[in-house]
Amino acid sequence: MTDFTVDDILMPLAITVIIDKKIRDPEMNAYCEWAETLMPLFNLPIPPRKDIIDWFNNHEPIISEKLKGPRKNTSVLVALTKFKEDIHVENIYEAMVAISICDQEYKREESELIKSAGLIWGYNRPPIKVDD
Repeated sequence: MTDFTVDDILMPLAITVIIDKKIRDPEMNAYCEWAETLMPLFNLPIPPRKDIIDWFNNHEPIISEKLKGPRKNTSVLVALTKFKEDIHVENIYEAMVAISICDQEYKREESELIKSAGLIWGYNRPPIKVDD
């Protein structure tokens, strides 16, 4: 089994929150809940919620900048390709889909992210209507 870090787990979740450029309370709540849910799956201790939020706040400017830049796709690819085992992929993908739809808005950027993740991991994109 590959050793994962807290950064490895939180990065795809944070990208999912940030990608539509609107950080909303439902997304942050889902981000925290999924972070807490996923940590034991990767044999990591569950950090206090404050630490999960602090991680997001500390990394958000860097992630946002990467998602605006010419290497956006590379940044997403690096975050997602760490996960190879089915159980890991299934859970990270489920978390990303849940975060992307929890605010009742599913924007083009979120759709593209979920579609990219699905292509990388061999899933069809869920049939969710995109809001524009």
